[in-house]
Amino acid sequence: MTLLEVRALEIDVGHRRLIQNLDWHMGRGEFWCVLGKNGAGKTTLLQVIAGLRSPSKGHIQLCGDLLQSTPLALLARRRGLMMQQPVDVFAHTVFDTVAIGQVMGPSLENDGSLGEAAAVTAALEQVDMAGSTGRSVLTLSGGERQRVALAALLVQAPELMLLDEPVSHQDVAQQLRVMQLLRELSADHAVIASCHDINLAKRFATHALVLGEGQHWLGAVEDILVPAILSMAFGCEFMHQGDWLVPFHESSGKAGGMV
Repeated sequence: MTLLEVRALEIDVGHRRLIQNLDWHMGRGEFWCVLGKNGAGKTTLLQVIAGLRSPSKGHIQLCGDLLQSTPLALLARRRGLMMQQPVDVFAHTVFDTVAIGQVMGPSLENDGSLGEAAAVTAALEQVDMAGSTGRSVLTLSGGERQRVALAALLVQAPELMLLDEPVSHQDVAQQLRVMQLLRELSADHAVIASCHDINLAKRFATHALVLGEGQHWLGAVEDILVPAILSMAFGCEFMHQGDWLVPFHESSGKAGGMV
């Protein structure tokens, strides 16, 4: 069953067209990574799919309904967006911040439901933040705050999970842990994450959408994350080095660092 359907989508920012004529559909059981150069439109695309920005042209259907005409309360059940850099003004605790993900239920403060409290605790355990429930979010590192935002998305549990660079502030071990968790979540949800690390996407995602200048490529990871496509999208040569995809400096004839 198709959960998300994008038809003839165009996205303009100012006088620049970021995405043109994008047809895309996905269902539960799929973990998509969106890749491309800085400014290619990865974040903007996620915002459009979340309903936070309007496309220049095209239609988006979520669970069979047009996104633009879906009531906000229903939309909150169906999709959730984890931003790359949450902005905190007040010193809420980690627990309360994650509990906000329960957007459609009574508040924990008013209801005191053990089931709801258990859901928050379980989500924090999944992101390795179980010992930080009483800390202020203003005291967290960038990586810790990012994982708290992921826990809030887990508590919300929407059918479509959208994540903007969910491992950008994580150390190597946490990158692996988060990407494995997203792969596991895709068994029951549709998951889309923007990502800069091509090899992490290749290892954990089932599908990839690569954004290039005026063009895009989408499909199964093994068909899309290949040197020919990556070279066109990123403007540098790529080659296989064992199981890794590495950028290739044509002038020197040597492969660069891992991407």
